[in-house]
Amino acid sequence: MKRVFILPVFIFLFSCSFLTKDKLTLILPSTIPIEEMSGESVYYTLVYFDGRDVRKQHVPSHVRSISVEVAKGFLSLFLIYPAEGFSPLSGYFEPGGEKSISFQYSPSSIIEFLMDVAQESPYLVRNLSLSTLFSRYKGDEISKRKFLSLLEKGKLNLASDIEGELFTVICENLVRGRWISDRDDIEDIIVSGSAENVSLLLYEGVYVFIHEKMDLMVTLVVGEDGKHISKVHQFLSWY
Repeated sequence: MKRVFILPVFIFLFSCSFLTKDKLTLILPSTIPIEEMSGESVYYTLVYFDGRDVRKQHVPSHVRSISVEVAKGFLSLFLIYPAEGFSPLSGYFEPGGEKSISFQYSPSSIIEFLMDVAQESPYLVRNLSLSTLFSRYKGDEISKRKFLSLLEKGKLNLASDIEGELFTVICENLVRGRWISDRDDIEDIIVSGSAENVSLLLYEGVYVFIHEKMDLMVTLVVGEDGKHISKVHQFLSWY
């Protein structure tokens, strides 16, 4: 007799009530790249989806842990943005999971995308199993267009092909020196010549690099079709 194996889907239902809550502790890293570069602590803005609503709060520079309450029985999402214009760190909580959550840069891209979806359609997000999703894909690798299309149709499962494309991106006219990524999971850019064009391999998303010695930063936006724009502008400190 043939055995039939049924793959678990990303979406699953919970019977728990909205009336009960889980109390979570969110842990920030002791330091992040822009703090290491500047030698100064940074303030943050916390944005989180508690299973019902998207909420926001200011986090002072000296704070390294935050307590929040979320609806029991649903996925919760967390993003924390350093100062203004820098890449967020992220985390998530699933029912029954560890209630101490450490922020990290990966998979911030897809969690930032899901936070936007949750603003308009929380029911599409709150029953997702991100641990299942991330067992197959890293955050940056996921095509947001494919992901949302299958999610809206209720067809997202382990067999879904939602991998995005890795694009060759030319960042033009960067001055000589080391450009430090504001994410610890993205390599720095080293420019050996003057006003040099640099080739990078990147997925769809927003990337920020800060010049090691000059008050300059470059913001690089890569679209889902590989088209990109970059802007070099002054690095504005927060202190």
